[in-house]
Amino acid sequence: MAKSKGLVVYVCLVVLSIGLMSLPKPNKIYIAEVCRAGLFSFSQWLFSRVSHYAHNQEKMQFLLRQNVEFALDNMERREAAWENMRLREALRFAEQAEGNEIIPAEVVGRHPDLLDDTIVIDAGSDRLVRPDLPVITANGLVGHVIQVDKSSSIVQLLKRSKVSAIVQDSRAQGIVSWVDGERFRLRFVDTNRPVKKGDRVISSGLGGRYPKGIPIGRVTEVLQEKRDPVFQSIYLESLVDFAGLEEVFVLSEKSKY
Repeated sequence: MAKSKGLVVYVCLVVLSIGLMSLPKPNKIYIAEVCRAGLFSFSQWLFSRVSHYAHNQEKMQFLLRQNVEFALDNMERREAAWENMRLREALRFAEQAEGNEIIPAEVVGRHPDLLDDTIVIDAGSDRLVRPDLPVITANGLVGHVIQVDKSSSIVQLLKRSKVSAIVQDSRAQGIVSWVDGERFRLRFVDTNRPVKKGDRVISSGLGGRYPKGIPIGRVTEVLQEKRDPVFQSIYLESLVDFAGLEEVFVLSEKSKY
């Protein structure tokens, strides 16, 4: 099949050649001029298309680079704005806590063995941090120090601790333990102490680890225990973003929150 197609093309070319050779000289010159002009026009068109394509590609790459640079600039500005807001809040908190001995620190990592339960801060024995000191933010209780090195410390988050707490309005007392996310539960609260949604829960000071009055969260749900009608089931939500912690404060032994 391929051979027959080649033979047909060959025969056509031979016939065309013979036909051209039989034409008068003026006709041959005319046909040559037409072919040359057509070839020149095609070459110009092809060069123009290639140049146009190259120009469009260069323009597209330039615009893409400009868009990427613009996006990066926006991200840097947004991050700077968030950092500025966080630092302003931290400064305002530090000013409000003036008179208490607090140690500001930055979160520099999370312990590889306890990724979800601990954070690493850039304050250690060089800044008088010691184990069991409470760690807080402007929004509330974070946890306590469990290990101290010279220039860093490991903080166990509130998620793995139980805290003696008190409802600020009704003075109902109980034990706070973690449920999930920023959600906690206040257990062993007497039904004789009314608790309502929105009530503020703070540390009670019992147990000695956490000073009295540190915010833990706000009540989101109050349920009556069916199995044990003596106690209420109270759920609260911490205002601390445990997954996004960046700046914290360590309360020294002399601090009175």
